[in-house]
Order: sequence, then structure tokens, then C-alpha cells
Amino acid sequence: MQSNEIQEEKKISDLKQAFKQFSLESERLDWIYKNLEMRFNSIQENLNQSHLRMSAKLAELNFVNIYLKTILDHISQGMIFIDKQQIVTTYNVAAQEILGVEEKKILFHPFNQVLPDDFFGFSLKEALHMRTCPKTNYVNWCRSADEKFELEIETTFVLVETPLNPTFLNTTSTASVHGLLIMIRNLTEMRRLQLIVNRHDVLKELGEMAAHLAHEIRNPLGGIKGFASLLCQDLKDQPDLQKMAQHIVEGTDSLTHLVSAILHYTRSFQLNWERVNLIKFFEELKVFVEADSSWHSGIQFAIQALNPECFVSIDLQLFRAAMLNLIINSSQAMTQGGNLVVSISENKEEMSILIRDTGEGIKPENLNKIFSPFFTTKSTGTGLGLAEVHKIIQAHHGTIQVESELKKGTVFTIKIPIKVKE
Repeated sequence: MQSNEIQEEKKISDLKQAFKQFSLESERLDWIYKNLEMRFNSIQENLNQSHLRMSAKLAELNFVNIYLKTILDHISQGMIFIDKQQIVTTYNVAAQEILGVEEKKILFHPFNQVLPDDFFGFSLKEALHMRTCPKTNYVNWCRSADEKFELEIETTFVLVETPLNPTFLNTTSTASVHGLLIMIRNLTEMRRLQLIVNRHDVLKELGEMAAHLAHEIRNPLGGIKGFASLLCQDLKDQPDLQKMAQHIVEGTDSLTHLVSAILHYTRSFQLNWERVNLIKFFEELKVFVEADSSWHSGIQFAIQALNPECFVSIDLQLFRAAMLNLIINSSQAMTQGGNLVVSISENKEEMSILIRDTGEGIKPENLNKIFSPFFTTKSTGTGLGLAEVHKIIQAHHGTIQVESELKKGTVFTIKIPIKVKE
């Protein structure tokens, strides 16, 4: 009996000890849990703050990225950056317009998978490897059969300073190539404008010289014609000699006509501006030329325009003379008949007029000469017709260009501003 009581008391004592130990462990676990909870909350707070800082940094970087991309896209020169693995990492809008390659096809792709390795006039692979290439280079780029450009290429190696021994702060550094920055400029328009300026200077000098010569020639011509006319009267009884004198008079008349044309060409224009509907203008011109007896009946003359009301400010008389000259030239190039089409289009700033024929065409070596005074391929021409046209278009603050292919035809493109500062 006593033994059972002792055993019972021992069990109770062991149970109390176990419960006490359990209580201590529970308190310790509760303390650990609370400590872990505090550490978790602290870490969570730090993470939240880090997240906010990172979000702010990402927003800032995104803003800077958009800002820099906007600047790049508004640079008129094409800009391409190619890293040392030949991957294109920068490609602005101007480069896309010049090369005609969409951004998604070339950006973050190897350059030589889209364009040839030697596209810029040197091997890109060798340049990045050897760290040398021409500073400035010029290449001809045929984007399509009808689009040929002359490009100026400027290159700059982008270098990154890297320490030789990163375990020390004050150590020697060396530069490694990060990539190649390539600037592309389309010189085609600039070359065209240079040609126009040079042609204008030549025309100005020729005009001044022609005016001086015309004045010097006109006075002696008047005397020659006067004496020849007197001879014609005195040689009434000698028809053969009178005929020779008459030839002299006719020759002086021809020279006088040429001198008058030269003097007229050298005079400056005083334009009388009028608001004119070009569709109606060309329709009236069409009726006029087709009524002429010299007009070839096999020529089909058409006028094309999307907008029925193409209004522009012009000097009606001068512009009619210029367009009439071009239309007659086109008709004379189609001796067997053909198609003559005047196409009119417009944008916000200028009106475009294309006069297209299917005639014999102009020889390539003559294309740069046709607007020069006294240049003509006609046996009876003075060479002042197209020079006068060029002068009239310039007086309207416009431009005129010509494209031609032998046996296929010629296209004159005239562009004049819709709003002209008078």
C-alpha cells in the first residue's frame, strides 16, 4: 500500500516537473516567436523601403531612358551603337528613315544578320576586334531601284575604363572597347541643293555677261540692218545683188530677235500674285494646245488630281508661259504620238506638279545642262526656253527637277509653296 503511494507521488512529481519544463519551453518558444516576428517585421519594413527606393529608381531610369530616346529620335543624323559582340543596342528614327530597316528587325540583333558586315565601307568585325576604322567615310546606298543615297559615315569608339587590379583603390586603369558609335548623314539632298546653288551662280554670271554682250551687239546690228536696207533700195535694178542684201537684213532680224530674247531673260521679274485653281488652269491650257494646228493628234493629254480644288498663288501669265513651254517640249518629244500626263498633288506646305511624257527621253549627259542658257539639242532652238522656265519657277520660290530614260520618256517635277511670302 505504502509502495503504491510512493509510486503515485513520484508520478505526480515527475508530471509536475515535466509540466514545469513544458512551461519553460513554451515561454522560450513564445519569446523566440516574438523575436522572429519582430525581425520579420523589421525585414519586411526594410524590404518595403527598398522596394519604394527601387521603384523610384526604376521610374527615374525609365524617365531618363524616355528622355534620351526622345532626344535621339529628334536628331537629324542617323545614330547606331554596335557593341563589341556586334549587337545593335541603339537605333534612332533618323537611321531607320535613311536605311529603310525597321527598328524591330535590327535592334538587339547582330548587325551582320540584317546588313552586310562591310556596309559602312569597312569590316565591322575587324574594326571592333582591331579597334581601328576610318573616322569618316562615304558610301553609296541603293535602298531600292529608285532610291539611291550618298551617305557620310562618322565613327567613334566608345571606351570603358577598367582597373587592372580591382583589389586596390589606387591602381592603374586601362580602356577597353565597349562598342562603336556610328553617325549617318544623308548627303543626297545637300548635293542636290549644292547643284542648284552652283547652277544659279552660273546662270547669274551668264545672264550678266549675256546682257552686256546683247547691249554691245544691238547697236552695230541696227547700223548693219540700216545700211543693208539702203542697199536693197539702191539695188532694185540688180535682183541678184538685192537678194544678197535682203539676206543680210533677214540675218540681222534673226540676231535682233536673239538679242531681245537674251535681254528679256536677264531682266528680273515683278510677279503679280493671283490665287489660281491649278486643275482649271491646266484644263484651259489643254484646250489651248490641242487647238493648235501643230499639235500631234496621236498624243493623249490627261490631267490627274485627287483634290478637285488645288489652289495656289502664282503669276498667271509667267506660270502659263513656263507650263506651256514644258508641255510643248514634251509633245515635240513624241513625234509618233504617246501619252502626256499632268499629275497634281499637295501637302500642307507645297504643291507638286508632274509633267510626264512617253517620248524619246533625254540623254544622261544632257540632264544637268538642259536648264542652262543657250544649251539646246534642237537645230532651230535658242536654248533659252527651259532656262526661262527654271527662272520662272525660282521666282515662285519653287524647284524643278527632271528625270528621263531614253526611249521611255521624261518627267518634270515642279514644286511650289502653297503659301508664298509676297
